[in-house]
Amino acid sequence: MTRRPPDHASPVLAADRLQSLWADLNARHFRNALPPIELAWSRRLTTAAGMFSSRGGPREPDPAVQRRIIRLSSPLLCDRPEADLLCTLAHEMIHQWQFDILKRRPNHGPDFRRKMMELNDAGLVITIRHRFEGEVLALVKYAWRCLGCGTIYRRQRRTIRPGRHRCGSCRGSLRETVPSLEPCAPAGPTSQIVQLELDLRSS
Repeated sequence: MTRRPPDHASPVLAADRLQSLWADLNARHFRNALPPIELAWSRRLTTAAGMFSSRGGPREPDPAVQRRIIRLSSPLLCDRPEADLLCTLAHEMIHQWQFDILKRRPNHGPDFRRKMMELNDAGLVITIRHRFEGEVLALVKYAWRCLGCGTIYRRQRRTIRPGRHRCGSCRGSLRETVPSLEPCAPAGPTSQIVQLELDLRSS
């Protein structure tokens, strides 16, 4: 049985509709200063609601090399209100503004926060990190636990290799475990649950 999204939810919008939302935000909040950019839905983006990425650096003179794209997560956004999509898009557009206008690598530093507050004062609700933890955890298929400090690494794909990777916190060995939405019992005095994007260390 196919689950029908709630009436308030945002469907996976067509490319021209996404471009229309982008153009409206560009006009209202960036004075039409942002150059055109590719927008795309991603089914593989499941730990973040959106992502700005580029092939070249912000000062790359060749436009053919400097491919820029904003990806939006269809698994995380398709069943949420359009306001969440709009704020996610605006978040990534601030990164585009850092890259294209300020000529800096995107980050969440003072420039980002200043622009974020400016847009939020105008009625948006942009945050540094999304608040879709429930949706992210629901997509988890694999998990590994550090035998030293108890840190848990959750992934949608089997990308961790215990023979090659070590815990990013204590360099302890990792063991695959059953994914759970609940925190596991501590394995040591400094046990913690970490975000999906926490870095591993190669052994």
